[in-house]
Amino acid sequence: MSASLPEIWVRLRPDANLKEFTDEDAAAILAGELQAYDIVIIEAREDENWNSPDEWVFLDSCGNYIAPPGNDNIYSAPRRIPDGYLRFYATDMWAHRLGIQPGSLFRYGGQVYVVMGLECEPFDLDPVGYATGHLVCWPTAGGAPVRMLPEDATRPVLELNA
Repeated sequence: MSASLPEIWVRLRPDANLKEFTDEDAAAILAGELQAYDIVIIEAREDENWNSPDEWVFLDSCGNYIAPPGNDNIYSAPRRIPDGYLRFYATDMWAHRLGIQPGSLFRYGGQVYVVMGLECEPFDLDPVGYATGHLVCWPTAGGAPVRMLPEDATRPVLELNA
């Protein structure tokens, strides 16, 4: 488990091929009502390469999403993305690149938790579903499973002492 979570780069696609969109969406893009975006998951940037995309480590990407103007930015977590459509797809991509494995231990709020896995919900015909952006965790001191944000699971615990 890493103390640094990946970031999400919602990148504007000014060169998008309008033939890849419906006529309605292409007209909205031409009118400036919508823009085409790529969603790119990158390793957390360091001070040395903060503004140097050529030096970023790309973990995953997918393109041709459409949303209103103003969503192009780098986000620390998907819940910070203003557009719900982009947020939905970015959440799934980001969650699967967290590097937080089932069985990982972390400390949060004075308690130690064990990660059971990603929380997923059914979507379309996908047998796994789409990740919600939450982890399902179990408090090691006992109790019911809880939903946790990955941002809260960044203080790893190497082992439990009896």
